[in-house]
Amino acid sequence: MDPRIAPKKRPEKPVRVETAFDAVAARMESDPAKAEVMTHFANLVADGFAEWQVLDNGTIRLRLTTGATYLLEQTTVTRIA
Repeated sequence: MDPRIAPKKRPEKPVRVETAFDAVAARMESDPAKAEVMTHFANLVADGFAEWQVLDNGTIRLRLTTGATYLLEQTTVTRIA
């Protein structure tokens, strides 16, 4: 991400990255490439550039601070906003 246009960090907001990441990582153990991508997403969340939520059906909703929202499913990534 270009640092000139990257959103500023928001350290005042509590982040529960580890709990969500552990739940996600457990599902990705069989695919190292997918696990690496999810690690990068977790870093975005940890740095305050995104938020994620595990939905009831196991889908992960990733919302970037730019407003883009993605659904991360087992085999697809769908941009919904």
